[in-house]
Amino acid sequence: MAYNQHTLQTLQKLGLTYYGAKVYAALMNTGVTNPSVIAKESGVPRTKIYEVLKKLAADNWIIIEKGRPIIVTPRYPGEIIEEKKSIIDADIDQVSAELSLTYDSILEDEIPKVNIIHNLDTIIQLTAKLMSGAQKKIMLMGSLYSPEEIDVIKDQIIKAKDRGVSVRIITMPLPELDDKIHILESLSEVTKDIKLGHPHFMRSILIDDRENLLMMAQVKDNVPDMENVIGTHISNVYLTSYFSSLFDFEWKNLEFFDEKELK
Repeated sequence: MAYNQHTLQTLQKLGLTYYGAKVYAALMNTGVTNPSVIAKESGVPRTKIYEVLKKLAADNWIIIEKGRPIIVTPRYPGEIIEEKKSIIDADIDQVSAELSLTYDSILEDEIPKVNIIHNLDTIIQLTAKLMSGAQKKIMLMGSLYSPEEIDVIKDQIIKAKDRGVSVRIITMPLPELDDKIHILESLSEVTKDIKLGHPHFMRSILIDDRENLLMMAQVKDNVPDMENVIGTHISNVYLTSYFSSLFDFEWKNLEFFDEKELK
């Protein structure tokens, strides 16, 4: 049986040379045999066969019994391949841990870029800019929306979904605001990925785990004052990843909004 290139390439990924992969694969056909038969079956030059066998034995792929000629016994594939795979997996885990530790230390040392915004129009402009630049995902959490921005957000959601960007929303109608906006009815026109929760006078927009725009309003007599809002724009992967983890936690434990509830 001739083995395809994928089999040989996979054996090479496990540490074998090209000739070594051909010899070991050939041994699956011949079983216990001698170098001459292996050279013929594998296509490895006779001048190279002993060198290849010596390397395979040193790496525990085969067992060589001395004699005239020597006898070569391949180790069982399931056993030896699992051994090599375990070694590679352990190496990968170690490298992953080392690189992650280094990367985390860099993120921790990074000085977050934080901008405070006191004007609603500027917040709306920045919201549109951030959402238009999203490449992978947008997450909106909270119930504070202004009538002036809802159409801007809906437009950006449509454009983001057209680009293949994931958009998820956690929100809840607030009696103090919903008579002006009807937030669930409005947002459900452009996306179905809405879950009910986070009924607070604030809203966070998370972009690609790298930027976060948080908007809050001053509360007077239990009513948010939309004439007195403040925005905080944070551009930092480390901090934004924490907000994202909180969003994901809430998302798993909330129910989807059902449009039938509007009827």
